[in-house]
Amino acid sequence: MTFQKPKGTVDFFPGEYAARTKIFSIWKETAVKYGYEQVESPAFETLDVLTKKEGDEIVSQIFTLEQRGSEKFGLKFDLTVPMARMFLEKQKTIQKPVKWFMIDKMWRYEQPQAGRLREFFQISVECYGTDTPESDAEMLCITIDLLRNCGLALSDFYVRLSSRKVVEAYLRKLAADADLDKLFAIIDKKQKISSDEFEKLMKDAGLAEQDVEKLEKFLAIKELSDVKGLGKDAEDAIESLKATLSYLGERSSCVRIDLSTVRGLSYYTGIVFEVFDSNNKYRALAGGGRYDRMVKNFGGQECAAVGFAMGYATLSLFLKDKGLLSESVDPPEYFIAVVSDTVRKDAFAVADALRKTATVEMDVMSRKLARQLQYANAIGAKKVVFVGEDELKQGKVKVKDMESGKETLIPISELTRHP
Repeated sequence: MTFQKPKGTVDFFPGEYAARTKIFSIWKETAVKYGYEQVESPAFETLDVLTKKEGDEIVSQIFTLEQRGSEKFGLKFDLTVPMARMFLEKQKTIQKPVKWFMIDKMWRYEQPQAGRLREFFQISVECYGTDTPESDAEMLCITIDLLRNCGLALSDFYVRLSSRKVVEAYLRKLAADADLDKLFAIIDKKQKISSDEFEKLMKDAGLAEQDVEKLEKFLAIKELSDVKGLGKDAEDAIESLKATLSYLGERSSCVRIDLSTVRGLSYYTGIVFEVFDSNNKYRALAGGGRYDRMVKNFGGQECAAVGFAMGYATLSLFLKDKGLLSESVDPPEYFIAVVSDTVRKDAFAVADALRKTATVEMDVMSRKLARQLQYANAIGAKKVVFVGEDELKQGKVKVKDMESGKETLIPISELTRHP
């Protein structure tokens, strides 16, 4: 009988785990430099909480837990929901703005594909309590810096930037009675479907053929100065986008205005953005935006909020493709070679002492000395400590530098101080 991991999951062997740990460290260090604090939530939430943000459309993707009594739980499918719940608990007492991030595992029951798993990791960065262009710009800067700090250049990826307020103003002008949520969901698919399919979906949603053509021309606009005649809300949103861009400095070179970027979820209220590799080989590397109504929808006081999420699965594929994902495990600083069985307990004591200051492996398979040295070389040990009877009589051990080949007799009492 062969046991296999569940479909849509990944095993992290030492090399893969080391690579993931390094990326997580970069994520954390970057967020902390911007003044964000790390939080953590349970693996599961009540179904009421999980379905509040996205409604019934997400129910089929939630891994639900066996019901016990009247309580209904499901595994979390993103990190924005639990952070919003956590914020609600502290909203009235905590200093604003609240700047949190979470790096965690989550689950969605959907068809696995490259970069999309059923069990996956993300970083989610959220800022509550401010609706300024500076806070929007900060979120974009963190997103871009997370990627740059992983070794990517600004030319390796790009950001599609838009505003739901601008697109909403145009849709209301074009078709005042249309279902905006449905239209936004179709626009969100535009990059993934043909022009004919896009036209058909829009017609099915109630738009006339000439209106679909107008919409496509509008969504193709690449300069904010070309967006005109949509009213004050849209004008304010455009000015906010311009202000946001003005804070990005050199990062603005990777940002493109793309009005077809709307993020399909209905809770977005303002700026929205998605990040892709420059060759469009992979799924989105990151995505986010402003959702000023979410906290109120969750039952809290009205509160501005902006954030984004970046997934490890797609990013790791991209970094590996660019030669930037190292799966090497740090080798031990010392390997303790047991010259004979009579000194095995002494060797164990030497290893014990060394572990106070260094990483140490020792032979635990009773192998011949030659085989021990083969193993030490295979794992890349920096130094080998030979524990033998003759050396122990002198209160010493022999240390071999595996790179230079130089061997030195060192008193055991000085071993932990030996460079």
